[in-house]
Amino acid sequence: MSIKPITQNPQRYTKEGAQWKVSAKPAIKPIYLPIGVPLTNLKPVIKGNGIVVKVGENYLCSLQTLNDIKESNNPHYDIIENGKLKVKDKEVVIGKTVKIIELDVTKLQEIIQSRELQNRQSGVLDVSYIDDAQNGLIEGIPKKLIDQINYTLDKDSERPSDKFEVVDYFSMVDVKNNPAAAHYTIKPIRTITDQQATIFDPKRLRNFIIELDNQLKLLRRDFNLIQDTFFKGEIPTPNIYGLIIEDIVAKTDDDDQKSNHSVRIRESSELISVEPTPISNVLATVEQNTTTIGEVKPNVPVIREYRLKRKRDGNRNGMGVINSIDKLAFTKGGTKLEPKSVYVIKEGGTFSGYEFKKVVNGKFTLWALSTDPNVPPTEWAYQGPGDDIELIS
Repeated sequence: MSIKPITQNPQRYTKEGAQWKVSAKPAIKPIYLPIGVPLTNLKPVIKGNGIVVKVGENYLCSLQTLNDIKESNNPHYDIIENGKLKVKDKEVVIGKTVKIIELDVTKLQEIIQSRELQNRQSGVLDVSYIDDAQNGLIEGIPKKLIDQINYTLDKDSERPSDKFEVVDYFSMVDVKNNPAAAHYTIKPIRTITDQQATIFDPKRLRNFIIELDNQLKLLRRDFNLIQDTFFKGEIPTPNIYGLIIEDIVAKTDDDDQKSNHSVRIRESSELISVEPTPISNVLATVEQNTTTIGEVKPNVPVIREYRLKRKRDGNRNGMGVINSIDKLAFTKGGTKLEPKSVYVIKEGGTFSGYEFKKVVNGKFTLWALSTDPNVPPTEWAYQGPGDDIELIS
């Protein structure tokens, strides 16, 4: 802001002791005004001209504003009040034409403290706020606060950057660069396979299951750490994942996909190929046989011989045999309605076959009658309520 020079009388404003002497002409009686008390904490540290920013007990202005006030030799252009004049029925304040904006940093501190828990819940370890003295001081004023004031008041000043540190949870699963993330890759168990049989080494399988259990424990550990952070705001101590340190300028019209903390999508696991195997229900078989698992042909049922038990209570026991399963119908109690039985396996009678499927909500069984596992069945026996069978061989 430039000062308009006084042309009508260079001596119009002069200082006499602790007063301003205002004289339009030597023939006119001068007016005397008290010189205001100067500000003791006026610091020329900002760039915006013609304005003063009050921060706490400090008054911040530009060096040009301070020089303009000194060179003006004018009680009107000043930050402070230089007395009052009675003009008709009004009282006019002389001075205080350089406006003061007061910045309440106590409110800022309240906001910062209120963000503490939310920051920790986001995995943020540290934030460099504008009142942080660790970023540097200029005449006792935080440099980042001055930078923010300049950005607000001065059109040529750039927006200050934001700096913060975030726990790098991505490294938790980055198996390519973090050796401690190896438990996020599960290696397949290898089998000896040829066209005739597939053999699992029980010792190798046992070691594989033990290792898999250890990996699951580490996965649960990581999951619990993430839960503790995002629900309780607890940062992992010690932090074994490293930090993402950001120092960027926020922009309202740009996203932050190029920043360090943007969403990361990277292949971080190995694909385990799934190959057909002639072994059916491996874990159940291993529990039964701890030596060598024999050959079991894929999708081929095991034919066994069964007997329909005799009832001691005298109730008649029988399993109806049907030759079609296209339209099965039962009552709620399990009595078969459709199709009609072609004959009945009576008490003490035997049959060969295998369990075909469960019916009536899994309560009862439909048996396939067969002596050759390679030939599709053409008859089925229904084991309904009260029908008890026993394995013969």
